[in-house]
Amino acid sequence: MKKTSNEAYYSLYCKWQESGKSKTAFAASVGIPKATFYYWYKKFDTDSVTTASPSPFSIIPMDHITAIPVARISYPSGISVELFGVVDVVTVRELVG
Repeated sequence: MKKTSNEAYYSLYCKWQESGKSKTAFAASVGIPKATFYYWYKKFDTDSVTTASPSPFSIIPMDHITAIPVARISYPSGISVELFGVVDVVTVRELVG
């Protein structure tokens, strides 16, 4: 079985993006197994940086901080978030929503 280089698979990945075909149809058209193309697709797709998607994190300004938490949000996963100082409704909505 012939081994193909990363560059060759990256070239195929770029051609697939331009083709508009599904991954399965493209793999069949170039004669490689679907599973092989999916492997390389996943590898190259995670390597690319997407700047268009928003960050899952929110910046919370920390103006006034007190020593005692004024609110605690406990998530079902076991994570707890304690809020110190002045807490506004928008901040709580971002954390709960």
